[in-house]
Amino acid sequence: MSSISQGGGYKDIQSGGQTLSSTSTQSQTANTVTQSAVGSIQERQQNPFSGNQETLTNLIQLLIDQISKWKDKKGKQPPQSQPQPLQLNKDQDQAIRNRFGIFGELNYEVLDNNRDRKLSAGDELVISGGFTGGEISRQKLTQKDVDAINGSGLTDAQSQLDANRKQWESQGIDDYSFTLQRSCFCRGDAIRPINIEVRDGSVTSARYADTGELIPDDRQTNKQSIYNLSADGLFNLVDQAIKGGAAQVDVSYDKQYGIPTSIYIDQSKQIADEEMGYSITNFRPEPSVTTLAVGEEDGGGGPVIIDPPVEPPIATTKALGEEDGGIKPGPIKPPVEPPIATTLALGEEDGGYLGPPIKPPVDDPIVTTQAVGEEDGGGYQLLQ
Repeated sequence: MSSISQGGGYKDIQSGGQTLSSTSTQSQTANTVTQSAVGSIQERQQNPFSGNQETLTNLIQLLIDQISKWKDKKGKQPPQSQPQPLQLNKDQDQAIRNRFGIFGELNYEVLDNNRDRKLSAGDELVISGGFTGGEISRQKLTQKDVDAINGSGLTDAQSQLDANRKQWESQGIDDYSFTLQRSCFCRGDAIRPINIEVRDGSVTSARYADTGELIPDDRQTNKQSIYNLSADGLFNLVDQAIKGGAAQVDVSYDKQYGIPTSIYIDQSKQIADEEMGYSITNFRPEPSVTTLAVGEEDGGGGPVIIDPPVEPPIATTKALGEEDGGIKPGPIKPPVEPPIATTLALGEEDGGYLGPPIKPPVDDPIVTTQAVGEEDGGGYQLLQ
């Protein structure tokens, strides 16, 4: 409705919680003035002695003025069209769905309130679908929303991640351990602290810190398995949250090693209780390994102790099992110098004598002729 003041102006008032437009108000004002003028004229015709000629003239002039203003304003400000939905690319679509939790049967559109044909702060996100298929909610996008959707809102977080990952990789630490504890709207085992051991860059064991119980390795069937959370896995977790357009990503890093020490991720402000936090403590690099034998991955000795080879070797020839110069399986007397016999019989390849004891040669040979076995001119007499 509109009210007429003595000065001839008008003001808009609200009716039913909705403000009337200028055009509607002016039209009603003109109708009111016209009716007043017509009524005055009719009254004047019926009763010449009633009314006031000056008042009638003023009313007619007011009618003319209001009609003129209404025509001028109508020509200058044509009605505006409704904002149209924006056309978004694939990356923007995925970022919006992740940020605002639009999955399954839910749909959305972004209305171009700014009419600049691009995603910008002030544009309106309208979510619909569900059981009824109708509108569920609508909200205006903030600059932070727009930056996150366009992949530029978390530039600082991404640069910090890249710098700390580079610091970690430069140290070449492949063997280490740490304690991981998750924080979420969860119960039981999901929030128990876990001791994790990593060897050669991969998680080899995960045990509950309070009991030492081994957690089964389910990384083949569970993408969110604890066995995927090595240092590289933690970096990847943060990277996915940033590039996926998470509503909030807060990370602290160790100044010496660069590894994350705390992570907080809120994927969507529209979804309650889906936030996830991680605390990383007790990080400890393991000593480097220089020798790797079976059972000696930690550089220690295995259960079998092996004596070093004897220097010089007892035997100069290598028999089966004696490739290292040692004697197996039992000790053998060293060869006699000089050899008792110059001929080599079976089993005497090393110059030793394997028969019964023999007396040393007599200075004066007993036999001057050489018989079989006496080719060296010496005499031999068996001991009785």
